Amino acid sequence: MKIQDIKGKIVRINGFIKSLISKINLKKIDLKNKETKKRLIISLLVAVVLIIIIARITANLQNVLFNKKQAAKEKAAISFTEEAASVKVFKIKKTEFKDTLPAIGNVKGYKEIDLKFQVAGIVESFNFEEGERIQEGDIIASLIQKDALLKLKYSEIELSKNQKLFDIGAINQIKMEQAKLEYESAKSDLDKTNIYAVSGGLLGSRVLDVGSYVTPNDKIGIFIDNAKVYAEFNIIEKDVPKVALGQKAEVFVDAYPNKSFNGVIDRIAPIIEGRSRTETIKIELDNKDGLLKPGMFTRALVATYEKKDVIVIPSSGLKKKENDYFVYLVHKEEPKMELAAQAPKEKPKNIFWPFGGGQKKEEAKPQGPKEKEAEYGAVEIRKVKLGYMTQDLVEVDEGLKEDELIIIEVQEEFKDKAMVEISEVQEGLI
Repeated sequence: MKIQDIKGKIVRINGFIKSLISKINLKKIDLKNKETKKRLIISLLVAVVLIIIIARITANLQNVLFNKKQAAKEKAAISFTEEAASVKVFKIKKTEFKDTLPAIGNVKGYKEIDLKFQVAGIVESFNFEEGERIQEGDIIASLIQKDALLKLKYSEIELSKNQKLFDIGAINQIKMEQAKLEYESAKSDLDKTNIYAVSGGLLGSRVLDVGSYVTPNDKIGIFIDNAKVYAEFNIIEKDVPKVALGQKAEVFVDAYPNKSFNGVIDRIAPIIEGRSRTETIKIELDNKDGLLKPGMFTRALVATYEKKDVIVIPSSGLKKKENDYFVYLVHKEEPKMELAAQAPKEKPKNIFWPFGGGQKKEEAKPQGPKEKEAEYGAVEIRKVKLGYMTQDLVEVDEGLKEDELIIIEVQEEFKDKAMVEISEVQEGLI
């Protein structure tokens, strides 16, 4: 209801009451007349009702004026806080900082040796099947040795004959040494028709079968030493500076989903492959149980960095200007004008009580959970010195202390001492 309408009604009712009173006074009142008594009572009742109506309208006018002033005060009080930007902050704590580099590769034998004969010939036998364990010194495969045995027998006879002649002085020392060399050569040629295991392992694969003619260039199979194995990975060029010899790694294979294998980087290739732009690294793994087999697909997490009791912040809280890095600190602070906005509203006193309807007792309303009061703070721009960096996290060497608050997920630039509203406090790294 508008104020002008309320005032108009009050004026009209006042005029009506005055007119009614004047009429009552002008009449000669005959109290003995029943009709006159009745009219008098009705007139008095009408006057009382009108007075009550005026009181209520006046009370409504008072409420309207008070609420308008209160709204103006509240608007002035909160106008300051409406300008504070809402921000999310991170509470700094020292922690252990670890970074790992994921990699995908394959299991390789600790020793993978191509099996080749040193002389040409026909394969006579394979003494082991694929995957069968081999002991050091075992003969893996042999060529037909007929010619080599004949040559060895002949050289052995010649050596024996020359030894007797040398003993009686029939030949000189040079002739005797020549006979010995021919015997050793024949014995060596016989050994070349066999392939011996240089260490314990297993036969990885057979390429050729018995009866095949081979030359020294032909591979007949692969010998694998699997007491230890390598997990071989290709690292992309941008991650090359992160890897170094001796770094620990945890390796996983699909065959054993609930088991991991620990090892260290044992070899790093000295070159970057031209086409793939990758560097090959090998992680040495103990394989006494023989669980890891060459060719298995494998994944690894290489521990590229580890440091305790350091300050680490989300990289989303970092800003860069030229060659310097800085963060936005928030110092908790309550704006002065905020107190007025938080003050309880005063209810207008009804000066016309009880004619204005009286003081009604408010019914107790069920109270829900209290909303958390807003927190505010002032911004401080602070320069920081950085250490190790990842895509999501940054180690801060200098410039920050524990329990300080910094703005994260920064979407805009803040001025020094600017007021902000803290919408959320993150206390742990995700």
